[in-house]
Amino acid sequence: MKKSLKRIVAIVVLATLTAGLISCSNAVSTASSGKDLYILNFGDYMAEDAIKIFEKETGVTVHQDVFEANEEVIPVIESGAKYDVICISDYCIERMIDRELLLPLDKTKIPNLVNINKDKYEMLAVCDPGNTYAVPYFCGSMGIFFNKTKLDAMGITFPRSWKELFNPALKGELIMQSSIRDLYTVGLRKNGFSVNSTSKEEIDICTEDFIKQKSYVQGYFTDQVKEKMLSGEAAIAPMTSGDVQYVYLEGTDDEYCFVVPEEGTQIFIDAWCILKDAENVDSAYKFIDYMCREDVARINAEYVGYESVNDKAPDDEFLYMRKIEGAYIDYSNGNNELERDVGDAIRYYSDGYNRIKAS
Repeated sequence: MKKSLKRIVAIVVLATLTAGLISCSNAVSTASSGKDLYILNFGDYMAEDAIKIFEKETGVTVHQDVFEANEEVIPVIESGAKYDVICISDYCIERMIDRELLLPLDKTKIPNLVNINKDKYEMLAVCDPGNTYAVPYFCGSMGIFFNKTKLDAMGITFPRSWKELFNPALKGELIMQSSIRDLYTVGLRKNGFSVNSTSKEEIDICTEDFIKQKSYVQGYFTDQVKEKMLSGEAAIAPMTSGDVQYVYLEGTDDEYCFVVPEEGTQIFIDAWCILKDAENVDSAYKFIDYMCREDVARINAEYVGYESVNDKAPDDEFLYMRKIEGAYIDYSNGNNELERDVGDAIRYYSDGYNRIKAS
C-alpha cells in the first residue's frame, strides 16, 4: 500500500534502515486489559467512523499507530513493539511469514470472509500459501499521473510509456517516488524486467537510469506526491491508484489523466494479519471480521480510494476511479505483476537508491 501519512501517535525511533531513519510508535508498554486493540496500519488507511462504530459495538478501545512504507514494519516488530493487528502489503506478508512473525488464522472466527473477492484472495495466495495468515483489504496499481493542461503548454506529448519519464524536457515538473520498490518498478518495467527482479545487474541498470534522470527531477516523495500534483507544483509523477483518486476528487477532472504504461506495472494487495505475539487475539479476530463486513467495507472504500476486495461493497457507487479511463487494469495481463518479496536482493535496491540520492 502506498497511502499518505497524516498522523503519527507517540513516535519513538526504533530502527534505522539503509534508506534513512525510520520511526514508529511503541504501542504497548504494559500488559493490556483485553478490552484494547493495538493496530499498526498505513497512514490514513481506515475511516475514523469505522473505528468509532467498532468501539461502540464491541466495547474495545482501538489504539492505532501508522507507518508510511512496508520496509519500516519488520524492524519495528522485531525490536519488540507490541501490536495485535497489522495491515501490510503482499511482499511484506511473504517476508513476515518466513520470519514466523504472524499467527495462522482460524477462519471460523472470520465469518464475513465470504465477502472477500475470490480472485483477489487467490492472487494473494502467491505470497500467503493456502491463505493461511492474511485477509485482503484493498488492492491497487501504479501508473503515470499527469496534468494534461501543463504538459500541453510545455509541448510535451501525453505519456504512454515509463520511458517518457526520462525526458529532460520535464525538468522541474517531474516528481519521482521515494518508496524504493515503487521507484524501481518504473525502472524495471522501462527496461523490460520483472518488478520483482533479484538480479543485481538489472537493478544496477535501473540505478544508472535514475542517476541520469536526477538532474531534471524536482524531488523524491511518497506522502507529498498527490499534494504537489493537486497544487500544480508538478506536472507529472508515477502515482498509485488511490492517490490518483484523491487528486481527481479534490481537483478539476479535465486537468488530469492517469495511464497504466504499455510495459505493465506492479499490482499490490494490502491485507490484515494478526501478529504471532498478539496479546488481544479475540479482539483482533473481531476486528478483522468487522472489516470484512459489507457496511464497513463501503465506509472504508469511500474514504481510502483504493479498490475494495469486498464483493459486497459496490465500488462504482463509492469509487470515482471507476469513471477514470485507464485507471482500472486487467489483472490477468502478464505485464502486470503482484509485488513479491525479493529476499536478500533488497540490498541491491537499497544500495542503488542510496547511490541515486548521493549523486
